[in-house]
Amino acid sequence: MQGQIPFGVADYFWEEALQRQELITSLLATFRAWGYGDVTPPAFEYAASLTAQASAGLQAEMYRFLDRDGSTLALRPEFTTPVARLVGTRLHDWPMPQRFCYAGSVFRYVAPQAGRQREFWQAGVELFGASSPDADAEVLALTAETLNVAGLADYRIVLGQICYFGGLLAALKLTPDQCDSLRWAIERKSEPALADFLRETPLRTGQRQAVEALPGLSGSNIHQVIDRAERHCLNTEMHRALVNLRAVVDALSGYGVLESVVLDLTEIRSLGYYTGISFEAMAPESGFSIGSGGRYDDLVGHFGPSQPAVGVAVGVERLLLARQRQSGRLASLRPIPPHALVISHQHPAALAQVQRWRAEGYRLQMEVNGRPLADVLAYAVRIGAGQVLVWQGEQFIAYRRDADNSFTPRQGEISFDE
Repeated sequence: MQGQIPFGVADYFWEEALQRQELITSLLATFRAWGYGDVTPPAFEYAASLTAQASAGLQAEMYRFLDRDGSTLALRPEFTTPVARLVGTRLHDWPMPQRFCYAGSVFRYVAPQAGRQREFWQAGVELFGASSPDADAEVLALTAETLNVAGLADYRIVLGQICYFGGLLAALKLTPDQCDSLRWAIERKSEPALADFLRETPLRTGQRQAVEALPGLSGSNIHQVIDRAERHCLNTEMHRALVNLRAVVDALSGYGVLESVVLDLTEIRSLGYYTGISFEAMAPESGFSIGSGGRYDDLVGHFGPSQPAVGVAVGVERLLLARQRQSGRLASLRPIPPHALVISHQHPAALAQVQRWRAEGYRLQMEVNGRPLADVLAYAVRIGAGQVLVWQGEQFIAYRRDADNSFTPRQGEISFDE
């Protein structure tokens, strides 16, 4: 196994690594422009903290290990809980609202799939101390801008409201097994499973109609979907969920992103802590979620004074994969070539000029092995460099690569055109 890496992790290098870093830089710059400050929680902490309100599925995917003092530690499976722990334990005395952004690795013991290994990168934001629909709308709008900045030409944000389904379950008064059956059918959007549930579960007419209506409560005409859902409200909790959705959509309308939002009241999947809206970002032809978020008003209170909160996290690898599929361009499996190779003979004037060009943003590699010009030209062909600069006398001579990979020396002003 020497020299191998564990199953579920990956090496990234050359252009693929550069694309990741450039995307992360762009995403963080976008978050900061919306007033979000950076946060970097530890990669591992006490397992008891990370499992606070986590779903059974997420808990099963966590990497746990024993510290030397016998404490059970775990690698972070997501960022929301560690940031909520920070706010609850150390920042609860600071003015609210508080906004944080992050980017880094998370770890889950899952079967590797498209765009996700067992170690993968997330970038996201968390907004604490605001329970208003305006806060929900801000995070949804920022999610749309995040996908735009990432270079996605086509995407959808699928918006749900966990309390509508929660209110329905409360009204139905089901047994735990019956709740699990209905949840399973709705999460997987399985009509046969839903039919089995309805056949095996005694319900009153209004209750049955509310369950039967669930698969149809989705679409891009959001207010129309809410109107249909309103006809099947069985209690005030379901009604309040729809009132909240109307307010969020109204607040979101000013951002100009509603054409990318689809309402789906069967969107009930969560990490275990969502208490209001929840949503997923989807890209056509990808077949997987590239980001998710929602409101989680009860999580911070697990660590300190309670605070309402809403946030979103996107998968960096999945963003890149979705962008590649939409553009049709894959990352090159070659080193990223410099704008030029330089033979400076360590002349001070040559080195000073190279530093000025680098300050202007050009990528320049210095010849450090003392090879003859012919060998440097051959190396330039191998790595894809377009020219070699050689210091002669008091100036650089540019050897520009031609279409046949031969080099022609040219005097005069140096150009770094791609």
